[in-house]
Amino acid sequence: MSRSIMHVKAEPSIKPQSKWAAIISLMLGVAVLISAELLPVSLLTEMAKALDVSTGVAGQMISTTATLAMLSGLVLPALFKRVDRRKLILSFSLLLVLSCVMTSVASNLWLLLVARVVLGIAIGGFWAILTPVTMQLVPAERVASAFSIIFSGVSLALVVAAPLGSYLGDIFGWRAVFTTVGILSVGVLLLQWFSVPSVTAASVHHSDGMGKLLRRPGVMLAFTAMLLSFTGNQMLYIYMRPYMESYLHFNIEQISLSWVCFGVASFVGVTFAGVLVQRLLKQILIGMPIAMVLVALALLAGPQLHLLAFVLIASWGFFGAVLPIIWSTWITRALPDAADSAGGLYSAALQLAAIIGASLSGTAIDQMGISANMPLTATVMALTFILTLTSLQKRPLTATTQHSA
Repeated sequence: MSRSIMHVKAEPSIKPQSKWAAIISLMLGVAVLISAELLPVSLLTEMAKALDVSTGVAGQMISTTATLAMLSGLVLPALFKRVDRRKLILSFSLLLVLSCVMTSVASNLWLLLVARVVLGIAIGGFWAILTPVTMQLVPAERVASAFSIIFSGVSLALVVAAPLGSYLGDIFGWRAVFTTVGILSVGVLLLQWFSVPSVTAASVHHSDGMGKLLRRPGVMLAFTAMLLSFTGNQMLYIYMRPYMESYLHFNIEQISLSWVCFGVASFVGVTFAGVLVQRLLKQILIGMPIAMVLVALALLAGPQLHLLAFVLIASWGFFGAVLPIIWSTWITRALPDAADSAGGLYSAALQLAAIIGASLSGTAIDQMGISANMPLTATVMALTFILTLTSLQKRPLTATTQHSA
């Protein structure tokens, strides 16, 4: 690894100082991308009726987006490895605009699925290049802080997309909601056009693609732990509404309050994660899955202690928001010479986790009820802890590793 790092040239097109306006534009890009991805969750019934299909069939647009995002995250970094990252960011944002327009005018399920394919390509490509671009936009010691800002876009989407989308959808219809997101996406595209500088791929003279990268000591274990951590998070998040409805028997006001607590905690998580991760990355990588095991199991006591349930739901929002930041930071410290390939694997892990999480939890809930989801999620997070600990033993985050970029 050290031999490869010596051949990584500094990027001449980026000045040493931080490009914080560009970081803000990336954060807003994340917010609108995630909003477009999540909106069908709160608008699914209305969209199914409008297109005259079952809710189950309409739900395929969600899995379609995740599948294409996973594939594009694996393929696009290698396919466009020498292309200016600025052009790629603008292209993915333009695809987002196109997807929103196609969705808002879709007259049948097939056109809607095509729009979701376009969105999946934009999401996967954007996530895949986000880490290497951030590493070149800010100094090494500010990368964790930059990630905190960028991933606050996820929290913003979680707070706004589902509740506001559902509310506006009831008043103006789901097409108007996607039109609004499309307009916001145009604004983000313009901001990125003026703020994101040219970010050409760093000149790397080793041939470590994803296959060779995974064969490095501890890397396969770490990426498996990353996948499991994202999967466990999705397992509870995707089925949080049924948990609140059928297990806690919350009314609509309590459900809305729970989502507000979830969103606020997510925002708090990304706000403080940068400072904490910069100083305590190893401890947080190990401690996070343990904390999520305890929260998942404690959720079983929700019907007896409703106040506790609010706290636990908010805690899950906090942990889920911090997870992407700690693993993105791990990439910058453990694999600074292979950020493009690692970014592709990271993007794929995010999307694959949603697919696996929905399938695992959905099957368990159908067979044994909603209460089965909590111990199953706890088991996944326990495996995450074991793999994370083992991977750090094989690839410790020493001072040399952390500053090798």
